[in-house]
Amino acid sequence: MDCVDRLDIFALSVVGVAWLTGVGAAHGWPGASSLRRGWRRIEPYVGSYVRNSPATFIYAGIIFVTTWVAAGLPAVQRNALLRTQSTNLHNLRMHPVDVLFRSAFWSGSTAYLPFLLLLAVVLAPAEEWLGTVRLILIFLLGHVGATLVTAVALAHGQFASSGGTSLARTIDVGVSYGAFCVAGVLAYRLPMPWRVPYAAALVAIFATFAFVSGGTFTDFGHFTSVLIGLAAYPFTRAHCVLERAHRPLYRPWLARQ
Repeated sequence: MDCVDRLDIFALSVVGVAWLTGVGAAHGWPGASSLRRGWRRIEPYVGSYVRNSPATFIYAGIIFVTTWVAAGLPAVQRNALLRTQSTNLHNLRMHPVDVLFRSAFWSGSTAYLPFLLLLAVVLAPAEEWLGTVRLILIFLLGHVGATLVTAVALAHGQFASSGGTSLARTIDVGVSYGAFCVAGVLAYRLPMPWRVPYAAALVAIFATFAFVSGGTFTDFGHFTSVLIGLAAYPFTRAHCVLERAHRPLYRPWLARQ
């Protein structure tokens, strides 16, 4: 069973369970009412987390759908599709604005679906803290900034291709540049004793991947995106952001109590 089969089964199972629970509760089926009561207990917490981060979860939904679509295509067609969405050098020269936008909405492979968890852990609390508009601006700053810096490095021959594949037409899509940029700016949300160690750990980890163990252009892009996030400090100084800094980071429902 390949990845697309597992993804299909997972998505259909979630929809099926939700549908059966609703129908079963309406008709008094055994067990369905228990599931519904359980959902009612956790909904105030889950619902609060989602409602306070609408852009994050809409974005995660789009990524899931596009990944599902791409996974259902034959390998040749999938690679052709993703190559047209990629921020490789060829596309950046031909239509830069289009691919800088579109590349952020494709993950490339079901292997990258765990990044959806990263969105919930990193982007959602950042959106609650910074607000939706600032979160989007910082995400775009990381995605576009790291892409362009990496493109300049590629154009100057800083990274070699492997397997005979030209880096000018390679597949480079995904959420990671923007997400890691937001992870960088989250340093300013932590209490002062933890702020410097967290920022230093981020820089050390991504620098190790970029310059020691990995050395690929994507590793370099991730390192660049973290630095951009740390440089986004001015976004955290708005009055409304400073006020929201007193709310619990991962428990937004407590702010209403």
